Amino acid sequence: MSPEPAAKRASSGGGQAVAFAGDRLSNLPDGLLHAVMSFLPAPQVVRTSVLSRRWRDLWRSTPCISIEERDFEITTGSGAGGGLDEREERWRKFEDFTTNLLLFHDNVASLDKFLLYASATRACALRLRDLDRWVRRGIKYCPQVIEIIISSCPRIQFPHMGASSSRLKSLHLYGFYLNNQFAELLCSGCPVLEDLVLRSCVKGFQEIKSRTLKKLVVDSCRSLSGDPVVIVAPRVAYLQLGISYGCYSNGISIYETASLVKASIHLLCLGETFNLKCQQRLLGNLCNVPNLELSGFD
Repeated sequence: MSPEPAAKRASSGGGQAVAFAGDRLSNLPDGLLHAVMSFLPAPQVVRTSVLSRRWRDLWRSTPCISIEERDFEITTGSGAGGGLDEREERWRKFEDFTTNLLLFHDNVASLDKFLLYASATRACALRLRDLDRWVRRGIKYCPQVIEIIISSCPRIQFPHMGASSSRLKSLHLYGFYLNNQFAELLCSGCPVLEDLVLRSCVKGFQEIKSRTLKKLVVDSCRSLSGDPVVIVAPRVAYLQLGISYGCYSNGISIYETASLVKASIHLLCLGETFNLKCQQRLLGNLCNVPNLELSGFD
């Protein structure tokens, strides 16, 4: 047999093997590919659609949506990130991308995670409307984990979740206005919620009540209610409170602390608005906690 045909056959077979080896990633099941995509910024997740026909629609069913303003190099500081027109153009690209990403995600697929980090420090009604629309759209996918950090002035109101809260296990919010509906959501609308973190939020209610929470963090949140804040969370094992200037001037009362293993309480206002009587009442509620970390107390 002539060596030339054999060489051609070997060369052809080798090429197929190399091609097959080079596309092994595409042969993985959707679940593993989605796991890989969960480590990527949202723009890169969408760009995977051009890799091959196998990848074309995978981004639409990814169980993790992570949208960050910084991926679009938007800055709001004076003199940074280009001129005002350039920053506005970047915001328009960010708005267009985020709106379409949430709009064309597979409506059948529930989310494991929905993460959104954005800001609207300029009092722009259009930007606030964009943020509100994205939050509402992301919630509709019934995520198990929600983490939303929004810097806006004025604050946007966290929307009513309805049935979308049935799978929610972890909720982290920064910079929202939370009304009485949110308090009702915690009390009876989140049957499996275990992890709640509220930072720099404005609360329009008095009571935080949940029978399922195991971790509770309330940091630098301001209450519009003139009454003492009441926390009733009998299964909480970890509690962290950051009390800043102007917060909880009428005190905080914590009930049913039998499960509480560690509490970390930080007075960031140096007792100026959280007076000695409020401090004594709070410490009295926590006297049986095995691990108690305090700072800023008189």
